[in-house]
Amino acid sequence: MNLRRTTHLILTSPARALHRRGFGVQSPWAYELIRDVLFEPAAYYAYQEQHLNTPLQQQLFRIRNHYRGCPILLIDEKGNAADTHYDALMPHVTPDTILIVEHTHNENADLWNRIVDDPRAIITFDMRRRGLVIFDPKRIKQNYIL
Repeated sequence: MNLRRTTHLILTSPARALHRRGFGVQSPWAYELIRDVLFEPAAYYAYQEQHLNTPLQQQLFRIRNHYRGCPILLIDEKGNAADTHYDALMPHVTPDTILIVEHTHNENADLWNRIVDDPRAIITFDMRRRGLVIFDPKRIKQNYIL
């Protein structure tokens, strides 16, 4: 991990602690997504049935369940392969597309910073290991650090 990223993580830790459970988030829509989908503490109905053992697997299941009917794109490659995958996906993105980027805290940190700065990525949720991107142009551009 590079020094810049380490410093960023140390400086954003207080914001992450406050926003992780939705505190300080003004948008009711974002608050509900954070509380009821991204960081839902209760057991979901299909975790055991679908062999979802890790918290990241369970979170991905909740995201897919919440956005069923919307195209969900997943970038789980690392480094240059992730950059290439992102560049290939962007021409096909629509306003109802949901993009999930894995490994945003280390290998894909530069890609994640590029996505946050991209004007097409309207709302981004930085969850340290995973990022969620929403492209709905009716919303105001916002980056939530959770």
